[in-house]
Amino acid sequence: MGGAFQDAFSFLISMVFNLYAMLLALRFIMQIFRADYYNPLAQFVVKMTDPVLKPVRRFVPSFKTYDTSSLLLTFVVLLAKLILLKVLGSTVLIAGKALYSEPLSFGSMFFLGIVDVIHLLFNVFIFAMIIQAVLSWIQNPATDSIRNLLSGITEPILGPIRKRVPPVGGLDLSVLIGVLALFFLRILITQSLMAPFVGS
Repeated sequence: MGGAFQDAFSFLISMVFNLYAMLLALRFIMQIFRADYYNPLAQFVVKMTDPVLKPVRRFVPSFKTYDTSSLLLTFVVLLAKLILLKVLGSTVLIAGKALYSEPLSFGSMFFLGIVDVIHLLFNVFIFAMIIQAVLSWIQNPATDSIRNLLSGITEPILGPIRKRVPPVGGLDLSVLIGVLALFFLRILITQSLMAPFVGS
């Protein structure tokens, strides 16, 4: 029973940390693609992340046009998750692979935290495309703000695909191709980085 409780508690911890890290990653991506910050969904992301971002920005300046503070905090949140799960002696899920945390050194967790960030950034784009595709079938003004924000994030990827792959029978295949391509790249990159840990 204790094992079941620990697994459930570890899952809850992972979800909370991952969700907040995803908000921070979304904030980073919104800034790169110059999303409309007056969008209600964008405002929600800003309000949820500002309390931790504003103090950090006093010490971590932006690099050119990149909001390094939000990216750094994304990494810190995911690393904190790994450390906490290690303290609890729980398994950790990195890039779809379950690893036992106890034998991991801090250096390993630091590296795995970076892999986790890469995996999360891919997921932000993948989820954005899937949600955008679902909402395109729902004609509801209440979802316009969500669609507009997601479109601003995904268009730099989907736009070039649309130029090369015309609609088939009136059906836009760009989202399907984009999602498959991101899945392929996510697996290729993260699993290559994870290979030394999975094989050990």
